[in-house]
Amino acid sequence: MRALVCEAIGGEEHLVVRDDWQPRECGSGDVRIAVAAASVNFPDTLVIRGLYQVKQNPPFVPGMEVSGVVNEVGAQVTAFVPGDRVLVLTGVGAFAEEIVVPVPPTQVHRIPDGMPFDEAAAFDLTYGTAGHAWDRAGLQAGETVLVLGAAGGCGSAAIEIARARGACVIAVAGGAVKTKLCQELGADHVIDHTTVAQLSSAVRELTDGRGVDVLFDPVGGADVRENIRCLGWNGRYLVVGFTAGAIPQLGLNQTILKSISIIGVAYGASAVVDPAANTALFARLFDWYEAGLVRPRIGHRFPLERGADAVRVVHDRQALGKVVIEIGA
Repeated sequence: MRALVCEAIGGEEHLVVRDDWQPRECGSGDVRIAVAAASVNFPDTLVIRGLYQVKQNPPFVPGMEVSGVVNEVGAQVTAFVPGDRVLVLTGVGAFAEEIVVPVPPTQVHRIPDGMPFDEAAAFDLTYGTAGHAWDRAGLQAGETVLVLGAAGGCGSAAIEIARARGACVIAVAGGAVKTKLCQELGADHVIDHTTVAQLSSAVRELTDGRGVDVLFDPVGGADVRENIRCLGWNGRYLVVGFTAGAIPQLGLNQTILKSISIIGVAYGASAVVDPAANTALFARLFDWYEAGLVRPRIGHRFPLERGADAVRVVHDRQALGKVVIEIGA
């Protein structure tokens, strides 16, 4: 079968489409999926560079989330049958025509009938992460949130879910194209960080000096003290990721000044530790999807032959919404 294979640790130049890649056999607790589409996420750019916390030895097929049709089930699998339309969070292996995954612990969710495969492929990691993050924060209707990196896949999902939960959303992005996307996603206010001298001043102006209740940060960076200043009393800082590259260091004294909570968001691990909570989360997410409250914005589409280009778009932080690799029918 065809697959996008990482043949050496490094950049996108080591990603090669091969016709001779063989998936493993479908075991008794596995399902085999004919892949329709896969999406690219920032961790994929780290995996191929050997910078992710879970290391892979080349050659391997990267890709963390995929959608498609179940075409084989193991003898012990009762939750799925051939023909089921599903989305899957895989860890690796998504950029291929077929994938075999264990059920559980791999997340496999049957998708709504009206959800197309490209949107399904772009749904799990970003909407799962954002939904889990707002749960971790205990987000309440009427609260005000600040979303950094708001035009990316995870940030755009965070905007929609926060709005679905009744929060007021302040989105932060850079440039006219990205800020326009945030407006289209339903953000109540949008800050172009390239045009403001001080983010916290802009936030205080929008919140009558109070600051925000929750800050959603998938960006990180060497210094997040300005982000901390955006929080109000009893504010919650959600640590989602580090697309800026640097992992910030924070003096704990800064949490005391406004009774701030720092909350780590480990979506993938949480789904393994508490699968019932993950199932409940996706039931809500699919309900919101069918109600038209959330829907992935797919800004870039690539065929498998240009999979390396798809990964490069995400690595270079050029993505608007999600980047999808279209693989099967």
